[in-house]
Amino acid sequence: MSHIEFSYTLTEEEVFEGLKYSGIYKTSGKRAVIETSVLAVLFLFFLISFLYNKEFFNLVMGLITLGVVLGVTLVPRLDMRKQAKQGQNTVKVRLYEKELYADTAQGSRKISLQGAKVKTVGKKTQLTAVLPEDGGLLLIPVRAIPKDVRGRALSLLLQNN
Repeated sequence: MSHIEFSYTLTEEEVFEGLKYSGIYKTSGKRAVIETSVLAVLFLFFLISFLYNKEFFNLVMGLITLGVVLGVTLVPRLDMRKQAKQGQNTVKVRLYEKELYADTAQGSRKISLQGAKVKTVGKKTQLTAVLPEDGGLLLIPVRAIPKDVRGRALSLLLQNN
């Protein structure tokens, strides 16, 4: 059976979108909303208490709470940006009907498409995310697939999902 071969280098924005999708960082969802809401309420409580009572303790606690809110929301995003700048490497893909091979600087990997989850993700960039059964994440930007075989390649990737 013939295969489809292509290579690409992820852009910084594509790596960032992939990191957001991977779930390594919990920057959205119920938990993040609850954490941010509770901390914001505490900040407002301490701020109002300080303005009403003029107690230094309330000001300090309000500033600490504000610092934690900023830390919970900004630190993951800043770390994802840092990793996105470092995570731009060249990937060579050989796509077959039931599996694909991805060659990177870290080595070669065989991924069975029958057990993998494959989804189209990315708000700013159009990416296909391949999540193998044994863990990990392979991002394939749609722009990297040659136009003459793009439809066939995407159908091969998405056929088992």
